[in-house]
Amino acid sequence: MVGIVAPSCPVFEPGKLDFAYKWLGKLGLRYKVGKHIFDSYSDYAGRDEDRLSDFHDMWADPEVSAIIPVRGGNGAVRLLPGLDFELIARNPKLVIGYSDLTGLIVPIHQQTGLVTFHGPMLGSFFESSYTYRNFLKATMEAKPLGLITDPAQKEIWNPPYPPARMVIAAGKARGRLTGGCMTLIRQLMGTAYELDTFRRIVFLEDLNEEPHNVDRFLTQLLQAGKLQQAAGILIGDCINCTPGDSGRNTMTNNHSLETVLRERLGNLGIPVVFGLKFGHAIDKFTLPLGVVASLDAGPRGVTFKIEESATQ
Repeated sequence: MVGIVAPSCPVFEPGKLDFAYKWLGKLGLRYKVGKHIFDSYSDYAGRDEDRLSDFHDMWADPEVSAIIPVRGGNGAVRLLPGLDFELIARNPKLVIGYSDLTGLIVPIHQQTGLVTFHGPMLGSFFESSYTYRNFLKATMEAKPLGLITDPAQKEIWNPPYPPARMVIAAGKARGRLTGGCMTLIRQLMGTAYELDTFRRIVFLEDLNEEPHNVDRFLTQLLQAGKLQQAAGILIGDCINCTPGDSGRNTMTNNHSLETVLRERLGNLGIPVVFGLKFGHAIDKFTLPLGVVASLDAGPRGVTFKIEESATQ
C-alpha cells in the first residue's frame, strides 16, 4: 500500500494524478490518499498542521509500506519542528522524494537511521523508461543496485552538456550516500538537521540556479567544513544552471557552472564527478541515503556502484 501525501506544494493539475494511479495499478499497488492533498494555503498544500497530520497518518498506518509525495516545490522544512521522529522510527517505511523533499528525507534518515530515497515522486516515476526501471530496482528489489549506468544515448549529433560523468577531480571513494537539492541543504544549515557529510559520498543537484548562486552555496559548505569531510562528491545535471538559463538576473562576468565546480571543488583531494543522472532531469536514477556506495573517477571514465540493498 502506497501512502500519497503533499508535504510541500499542491497538485498543479489534479487530473495528472490519474496517470500516476494507473501506473501504480500496473505495478499491482494499492494506494491511500492524504485528506489534505488538494488543499491550498499560500503556495503550500494546506496549512502546516494539516500537511503534517497527513504525513503522520501515513507513518502510523500499518497498511502503508511506502510514502510518496505528489510533488515538491516549497514548504517541507516548515514541518520539521512538529515532525514525530519517534513515530517514524517505530514504523519503518520507504519514503521517496527529491527537490523540496530533501528537507524531509535528509532529517528523517539522520534522526532515525532509516534509509530514505532521493528519487522521483508520484508524478514523475514513469516519465522515462530509465527513471522507471531504476525507481523499481531501488524500491522493490531486495538486493544492491550495483553498477549505475547512464541512459542510452539517443543520437550522436548535438550531444548534451555536460557530458555524462565529467571528472572534476580524479580519485576513488567508498562511503554511505547522502545529499539532495542544494537549495534545501543550504536551508538546513545551522539547524539540528544540517547535512552530515563525514566520510560520505555526497550528491548535490539543483534547478534554475545561476552559477554565481551555486558558488555561494558551495562556498558556504566549504566554510562550514562540510565538503572537506566528504569521501567524494557527485554533482547531478543541474538543469538550467548555465548563465542566463535560470531566467533570473545574470551577473556580469558570471562564470560557467563547470568553472565554478572546478574552482571550488577541484582541489579537495577527493573524487568529484559532474553530470550524473539524478535530480530534476527527466532521466534520473534513485539514490538511497545511508547505503554504502563506491566511486572510481579517472582518465578511463567513472564507475559508480551502490553496494548495499536499500530495502532488506
